[in-house]
Amino acid sequence: EVRPRTAIYQEKNSTYINNYILTSPVKSIQSYPTTYCNGENARALFQSIQSGINDSIIDMGSRAILNAPNTSAEIISRSVANDQSRIFSRGHLSGNVPNVKGHLECHGLVLDDNSSIYAVPELEANAANLEMSHEAAVGQIDEEEIYYLTSRGLTEEEAASMIVRGFLDIDIKGLPEELAKETKNIMDLSMEGM
Repeated sequence: EVRPRTAIYQEKNSTYINNYILTSPVKSIQSYPTTYCNGENARALFQSIQSGINDSIIDMGSRAILNAPNTSAEIISRSVANDQSRIFSRGHLSGNVPNVKGHLECHGLVLDDNSSIYAVPELEANAANLEMSHEAAVGQIDEEEIYYLTSRGLTEEEAASMIVRGFLDIDIKGLPEELAKETKNIMDLSMEGM
């Protein structure tokens, strides 16, 4: 069971990047890092990728509180639920002054009838003249995509694996090149078990 706790206070012209990639099985995880953009021009970026297998319970999200002018935040999440796993994908943007921007993106794939994803995007606007948006989508692999790839010679398992890899392939910003390569290798290895 994993319970990381993180709070960040950002001052003027600061940038905070949080990348969380869950590739190994866990029984349960709860993570909800929160940043307070208290200084003008502060910027936050949260990116997470999580894969639920067996009967894991994954409760992950991020929150950005935009308290100063010209602050911005972006929260990007990709979730894949398999077996009997349950994933709660949360995100919260709070704009408390004018001239702030935020975007929240939660996308999930449910690969098994016994698994589930619960997306909880929240936008809170406490001032006029701000810009915040969200998009949340949860679904399954399109059978037409599987058919197309199998008609090109792939097995159904290979086709499904390729589609899931493409779904999870987001550009993780802020990683040194060597760590980015290693992260991609770890994700590829973890996908082989799906």
